[in-house]
Amino acid sequence: MGLHEKKRQEEVKRYLQLDLAITSEFKEIVDFAAEICEKPISLITLLDKDTNWIRIAAGTDLTASPRTISFCQHVISGNKLLIIPDATKDKLFDDNPLVQGPPALRFYAGAPLVLSNGYHIGALCLFDQRPNTLTKVQQKTLSLLSRQVTLLMELQLTKAELLSHIEEIEKKNDSLQAISHMQSHDIRQPLTTIMGLVNLIKDGIHTVNDEWLKMLSEATNALDKRIRSIVNESMGKKDLKLLRFNKMVEEIEDYAILLLDEDGNIENWNKGAEKIKGYNASEIIGKNFTVFYTPEDQHKMLSAHLLDVAKEHDVARDEGWRVRKDGSLFWARVVISAIHDDERHIIGFTKVTRDLTNQLR
Repeated sequence: MGLHEKKRQEEVKRYLQLDLAITSEFKEIVDFAAEICEKPISLITLLDKDTNWIRIAAGTDLTASPRTISFCQHVISGNKLLIIPDATKDKLFDDNPLVQGPPALRFYAGAPLVLSNGYHIGALCLFDQRPNTLTKVQQKTLSLLSRQVTLLMELQLTKAELLSHIEEIEKKNDSLQAISHMQSHDIRQPLTTIMGLVNLIKDGIHTVNDEWLKMLSEATNALDKRIRSIVNESMGKKDLKLLRFNKMVEEIEDYAILLLDEDGNIENWNKGAEKIKGYNASEIIGKNFTVFYTPEDQHKMLSAHLLDVAKEHDVARDEGWRVRKDGSLFWARVVISAIHDDERHIIGFTKVTRDLTNQLR
């Protein structure tokens, strides 16, 4: 499967999440296409890897068919209307099970559903159980209606994604309000305890002993536990990753510490990375970490090999020459560690690099 087909299927997956039946427009278009073109069956289909999904239909109760026997698989490969006057006389379809057996289809016409990004995700199509054709006006109408279907689908998806984003923001706002409400008790209580104990020690009113250390530890743990709970409620996974990374490593200068996605693209960048490698964050984030490797190592695909080792063994270690932004070389010791989610799926990598050039002299 080529990259284009993979991307096309990803688009289909997005649109399969839509419930086209929640609005009347799609059914009205399908009914109108059947009426104006004088055909008994009219469909809106989406074609993924294995299945031709019938999302809206007029004249049939079918909901899906295997891609291997679908007529619509031949539509998505072109930009024009596909018309089969008599499938029994067409080499592509004469032995098709839908032609040789029930429902004994003969005529087919399909207009591709082409997204604004150019991907073909399905078809607006017509069927008949007898040989037939379309007039020039009917052909033009079917093509225009297919574009209308695509525009409506893109509009519906955009609306759904916008509503989802608004809902996410509202949830975060609700959590922030919860933080404000809980501050008077859930956070303020252990924080006040800690501050009171510390002030008593600072003012010489009480000396530190095991009992006081225990009270400080319990109050600190209670505060930490409550804050973690609130943060988990108010932030998504990406927010938490970013927060943990920034707080932990942004001030470290002796080591270049990077966060990589599953493909080795750089997601975050600390001061040590800027100091050692020469790039600032805006220049490097989003690029693949293979840019730090010499042409020879790039030819050997060393960076990809190290990721494969980390995927298999959780960690990969290496020493060798690396390339700074200005083209100069430095001797690096590298440790790449795999990051897993709760189900042990790899979701990225941490990469720690130390410059050992001075130790070679």
